[in-house]
Amino acid sequence: MDPAKKLAINLVTWNSRAYLGGFLASLTQQDSQNFSLTVIDNASDDGTVSWLQERHPYVAVLRNFRNQGFARAHNQAIELALSRWQGEDLKTRYIMVANPDLEFAPSALRVIIAFMDANPEIAACGPKLLRIFLRPDSHNEEYETTRSNIIDSTGLTINKMRRVYDRGAGEVDEGQYNETEPVFGISGACTIFRASNLLEAKLGNEFYDEDFFAYKEDVDMAWRIQRLGFNTFYVPQAIVWHHRRAPSDPGASWFKAWRERRNKSPLVNYLSSRNHSWVAIKNDEILNSILHLPWWASYEIMKTFANLFSPSSLKGQFVSLVGVPKMIKKRSELNRRVKRQGRNIRRWFI
Repeated sequence: MDPAKKLAINLVTWNSRAYLGGFLASLTQQDSQNFSLTVIDNASDDGTVSWLQERHPYVAVLRNFRNQGFARAHNQAIELALSRWQGEDLKTRYIMVANPDLEFAPSALRVIIAFMDANPEIAACGPKLLRIFLRPDSHNEEYETTRSNIIDSTGLTINKMRRVYDRGAGEVDEGQYNETEPVFGISGACTIFRASNLLEAKLGNEFYDEDFFAYKEDVDMAWRIQRLGFNTFYVPQAIVWHHRRAPSDPGASWFKAWRERRNKSPLVNYLSSRNHSWVAIKNDEILNSILHLPWWASYEIMKTFANLFSPSSLKGQFVSLVGVPKMIKKRSELNRRVKRQGRNIRRWFI
């Protein structure tokens, strides 16, 4: 990684070969090359590493010999970026946490860097995510993609039930989210952090909570940043396309949400259910919990009932109880560090 580059793109792969062609091609088409790329591979067995070494030998790849999970792998990449920036001003260095199933508009990275440069008080930001679809090309070993104008995420929204979803998900983009504005959080598919603020948000030896392994770690980070009094913004001028295998639906009914859960893999349901509880235990404020008791209590009751029909989700809910002492310990550390001048985040609950 060139320390002179302002943006470190950290990419975690796990059997991600199908997406990498589009991801890397979109990076070569950027109208600014003020970035570096580091890949952390989580023991892929689909030829991801060999393909990178053969086709893109210039890409730095760190290979884990077992799947360390999203959180641990990105922590490795963040530590690596920070170590290479020793002696640099971390207030003007940025770290992108990226999924491999992204494609960037040619101006996306330039817009992001310019926005962060112009707004030193902002700790994190994210682009407008639109959906893209993958289809095999029968003529060769590569894959073709179809970019759409369907919104994937314009930032994370949290409601009084403690449900967190991607704002605008599934809507046709007609400019309704074209305002640069503060948001509760950014989808973990593509989040950009100011390196100095990310370092301040570190709890213990971790940036992302490695106990989560995967799923909801972006919500945990978003909530923590808000409680520390930092600013997170949505930047619609930066366009990125994302393959969404488990779409978020803000307007989903109870029945539809239950039906969609049944279509997800048992592992996803397990991790999502377990980590949902841990996020709240770590970050929720007592006063907010009391004020919103009718909403979140009713949701938890209904969720438990729905989990009776999803053994993996029910298992995750019970296993979350085992981790309560550890989450309370982490909560105590966060509470000690919350700035007294930090904003009251009650305004984010809709």
